[in-house]
Amino acid sequence: MPADRLKVREAAGRFEIMDGSRLVLSCGSIVDACAAVRGLGARLWLDWGRTVINGNPIAHDFSPTFLGSASVGRVRGEQHGPGAGRWFWSISTNDKRWRKHGGQRGSEASKDEAVAALEREFTAYIADTYKYLPPG
Repeated sequence: MPADRLKVREAAGRFEIMDGSRLVLSCGSIVDACAAVRGLGARLWLDWGRTVINGNPIAHDFSPTFLGSASVGRVRGEQHGPGAGRWFWSISTNDKRWRKHGGQRGSEASKDEAVAALEREFTAYIADTYKYLPPG
């Protein structure tokens, strides 16, 4: 059964798609690697950690990174109000290696579903870069 999450790493100026320790494909650009991951029916497996603000980890709040970047988004569990029990996700990055994000966001019933949604959207966000480049 093919993996639904694949890691991408930078190696010798190329981008390698990995399924565990097995090399799946080597690509010349991060955009091509993300397009290939999506073409394989998978999503990027981002690196996840707790969101830390002013040195303090935030409860029910997680941030992914990619290829050593600062956070590329956030998944946050709502504890109060009308959204209580929902998990909200958003893509947010200022990394100059890829285009400006489009404010992709949503909410899901569980943390795992929110992580999957953010990873799918981030994969598409990078894979679709060529569509949004100015002509020329």
